[in-house]
Amino acid sequence: MNAPCLYECRVNHTRVSPKHHAFHYRVFMLAIDLDHFPKTRFLSRNRFDLFSLDDRDHILTDPAKNTRENLTTWLAEKGTQVPTEARITLVTFPRVLGYSFNPVSFYYIYSNSGELITAVAEVTNTFREMKIYAVAPDPNKKLSRVVAKNFYVSPFSNPNDTFHFRLGIPEEKWIVHIDNLTDGKPTLLSAIQGERRELTAARLAWYALKYPLLTLRIIFGIHLHALFLFLKKIPYFPKSTPVAAD
Repeated sequence: MNAPCLYECRVNHTRVSPKHHAFHYRVFMLAIDLDHFPKTRFLSRNRFDLFSLDDRDHILTDPAKNTRENLTTWLAEKGTQVPTEARITLVTFPRVLGYSFNPVSFYYIYSNSGELITAVAEVTNTFREMKIYAVAPDPNKKLSRVVAKNFYVSPFSNPNDTFHFRLGIPEEKWIVHIDNLTDGKPTLLSAIQGERRELTAARLAWYALKYPLLTLRIIFGIHLHALFLFLKKIPYFPKSTPVAAD
């Protein structure tokens, strides 16, 4: 994928243990090249607009640097060197009228020849805390990794569980799975299934109506279903739960 685009997505969450609870909702996400921000009405970078992307909402290890610089620095610290000519595609939720909440964003890093180097999942909780997970291609060139979560995401999941990431490549269709595992067994299955749409000012204006107050709706839905889980007496993990270090 070279040109910036949108993905119209269905997000599914299915809790399989200790009690069943499932819901889904529809959203859209932006897919852009970090070095070539699209010039489109209703979409801006680092300033107010109907929709916008802001470097402050993403990897911010050094506020003086932009998202690409911080990402490549973080990857280098983890042992992955990103060539200066590499292309990085970010798939993420935009700010809506300046309001931001990104439960998860994805980075796909490609060599100049188009070969996938690695991918990164950026997870943010409702406390605006963030954790980053690298998902390198396996020997079969699949983006799949089981990794210690070590992060407080939900009061109804142990922060010391593990994540199983399975990331598809954003092409005409795009799908990712992020499953929560407890003692190696799935307890919460999450998936995003998207279909590519052209990024135009007209479509952004239409999506403002089709998906009103996108980010507010997402965070409202998270809290609403947290209430349902509480009423179902799903085990609760307070924010003070000790979290293992990486």
